[in-house]
Amino acid sequence: MNFRIVNIFFMILLPFTEPVLAKDIKYKVSDMPKELKENARSVIRNEEIVLEVKSLSKAIVNVTYAITILNKNGLSDAYFQGFYDKFTKISEIKGRVFDENGEQIKRIPSDDILDYSAISGFSIYEDNRVKYIDPKVRNFPFTVEYSYQKSFDGLFSYPSWNPQPKFNLAVEKSSYKATVNESVTFRYMERNTSLKATVTSDAENNIYYWEARNLKALEWEPYSVTNQEIFPCVITAPADFEIERYKGNLTSWENFGKFISTLNAGKNVLSDETKKFLNELVAGTSDDFGKIQKIYEYMQGRTRYVSIQVGLGGYQPFGAITVQRLAYGDCKALTNYMKTMLEAIGLKANYCLVNAGETAPLMLKEFPSTQFNHAFLSVPIKNDTVWLECTSQRMPCGFIGNFTDDRDVLLIDNDKSKVVHSRVYGLADNRETHTSHVKIDENGKGSVEIHNVYNGLKYDDILPTFLADDTDKKRRISERMKFPSFQVLNFKYKENKALIPSIEETLNVDFENYLNLLGSRYFLLLNFSNKINGRYFGDIVPLVSVMLCHKKRDDFVTKFIN
Repeated sequence: MNFRIVNIFFMILLPFTEPVLAKDIKYKVSDMPKELKENARSVIRNEEIVLEVKSLSKAIVNVTYAITILNKNGLSDAYFQGFYDKFTKISEIKGRVFDENGEQIKRIPSDDILDYSAISGFSIYEDNRVKYIDPKVRNFPFTVEYSYQKSFDGLFSYPSWNPQPKFNLAVEKSSYKATVNESVTFRYMERNTSLKATVTSDAENNIYYWEARNLKALEWEPYSVTNQEIFPCVITAPADFEIERYKGNLTSWENFGKFISTLNAGKNVLSDETKKFLNELVAGTSDDFGKIQKIYEYMQGRTRYVSIQVGLGGYQPFGAITVQRLAYGDCKALTNYMKTMLEAIGLKANYCLVNAGETAPLMLKEFPSTQFNHAFLSVPIKNDTVWLECTSQRMPCGFIGNFTDDRDVLLIDNDKSKVVHSRVYGLADNRETHTSHVKIDENGKGSVEIHNVYNGLKYDDILPTFLADDTDKKRRISERMKFPSFQVLNFKYKENKALIPSIEETLNVDFENYLNLLGSRYFLLLNFSNKINGRYFGDIVPLVSVMLCHKKRDDFVTKFIN
């Protein structure tokens, strides 16, 4: 009898338990400090990262975070993306969604956790994958909470802490805890923050802890510096590490370079037949740059860039003899191939690692760690250094463009590896000149012959147009014109593939309705063919942008440079 009464009691109690617990989580939007909503599209309510490093090659990290999405601009912040590969596994993924009042409205079922290949746009195959969740809620504001575990088998780096990773995102609370076995050295670097680690220890571990609260959202503005230079972060890395059968040390760039040299060892082998061919190819060429150019153009003519990143292949190239046979490779393989061919004709070259990209974060020289996404080549010659982008079939020999220019890179040379700076293209190298001959009548109808020259990094900008077919060329040219009505009659291009390359562009255009009458004067905008809508420049009008013409003249011919 009493037993049955107890059961009934629990049956009555249970339905009320979950809502009470949900309210205890305190994800009510009204509970957030008012100042965190200013300039914010989303607010991180709570983030807990708990890393446990067990050995040089084993670690797990448990992550829980909840984020409130205030409006549709923050919707992408509600998606879950958990990346993994051969060396990492992700598991125990859970998700819950709460409404504006902090009431749980759904649990995310396991069937909604999608698993995709995470192949980069430039790769044919990688073993990178991603677990993905769309909470499928569009009633703003709402809060989504995720938790998961990630395990590591082979450690080249540790998860870092970025409590406020982007603009227009506020943070109520975020914490990072690293419990590290005393046999492992844990390295860290605190940036853009006054927060310092709280360090404690127990019988077997050293424990590091950081916590941030009430970080206001920063609003993105044009010309803003990179996130790396603004937002607080703690970058972490091992001292000694182990991945597959390879061991290395990251306490200096020399040690890191020695590890990369170990990965590349034995990859610089070519057949005797290939070596003989290469030496015959450069026979009669006396200067080193001429030899480099012949080998480089040979490589460009017979290979193509294909990225296949599997396991350690994300760090280690396949051999030069394999590239010679297959005629393709990724950046590491093609760079090693070019290096090996130059060695075959007696020229030393250095494999280099770089964080490539026009807007890539700067290298943190003071903190040796895995900061790279690309490999290219440095070739020292008398009084100069030639830099080679080995993945391009189009780039002139010695020109690397804004993909890898003007930044610190790691030059690999066994235990003599060091940080060096790549080629800088100065003001005199980068020029864009526009010369136009205009014929126009008082009705605003006329024709123009435009002669444009793009030098240095400006060559990079016009190269996609130069390489396009005629239909695409005409479309690209038309998009740059500012005439209200016009017709592109013809176009012509000439390329100069020098160390500082250039492309000349000649355009013939007929137009109408391009005069504005104000009183007795016509106004003619001069920058009709070099409209700038770039990420960095906005919409800039040249200093000389308007020409005043007296109405009394029946017609006129102008020549100007803008």
